[in-house]
Amino acid sequence: MERLKLAIERARAEAGAVQVSPHWTPREAELPPLPLETANDGALVELLPLDPYHLEQHRIVGLHQGNPMRQSFDLLRTQVLQRMQEHGWRTIAITSPSMQSGKTVVSINLALSIAHHPSKSALLVDFDLRRPRVASYLGLPAGNSLNEVLAGDMDVNSAIIHAGIPGFQVLPTQRRVEGAGDVLASDRVSRIIGGLRSGSPDRVIVIDLPPVNAVDDVLTILPRVDCVLIVVGSGSSTRQEIEEAKRHLARFNVIGVVANMVPKSKVHESYY
Repeated sequence: MERLKLAIERARAEAGAVQVSPHWTPREAELPPLPLETANDGALVELLPLDPYHLEQHRIVGLHQGNPMRQSFDLLRTQVLQRMQEHGWRTIAITSPSMQSGKTVVSINLALSIAHHPSKSALLVDFDLRRPRVASYLGLPAGNSLNEVLAGDMDVNSAIIHAGIPGFQVLPTQRRVEGAGDVLASDRVSRIIGGLRSGSPDRVIVIDLPPVNAVDDVLTILPRVDCVLIVVGSGSSTRQEIEEAKRHLARFNVIGVVANMVPKSKVHESYY
């Protein structure tokens, strides 16, 4: 635990956050002042602070530049952005063959890494309407979300949250949506995605989706998305499930496969 405290303290210091006393514990930390970010329309907005301890507990490592585990996601970001720029793509969906593959963790960390890029910003959208997890993993408070947008009670821009660092925006889903497949097939979702595309040309939209083999939600929404990234959890997906996912996604622009939750011994055998 002491090592965890020191690591978080160092990350906060390198990111320009408040200094922490030697007796600091994660739950006692004083939140830094809310920084300001310039929105797409030029207006200044307040950034919602994110709790480093909560993020650490959910394996979110991409908030601060000083976290050494960010290297893997920065490498993934570079590869993804290069492929997307080659084709002029701006939207990328993240899915997996099966549950427990860590797709939401990859979605969040990839979006944060893109937000750190000097010429890019990221909008993370939780379109896993059956089991939304983005808001809870980031520790976002209850409030306006994609639920209200889908219900027609709010415009999409009003539900977007500016959180953690400049350039990182989140459109969370706070509650499970009944009839998710039918909702995703609706004209309203088409208009939502179209509205998000009309934002800044430097903004990359990262969409967290359900596992492709579980429900038809992924196949319903992918025709409106430029490309898709598959997350395969080590030990969580069988070869048969992976092959089935590849068949489902064969007609879409699959830009790669991420091997997630690889044992540390295997990671240490790599170059870094």
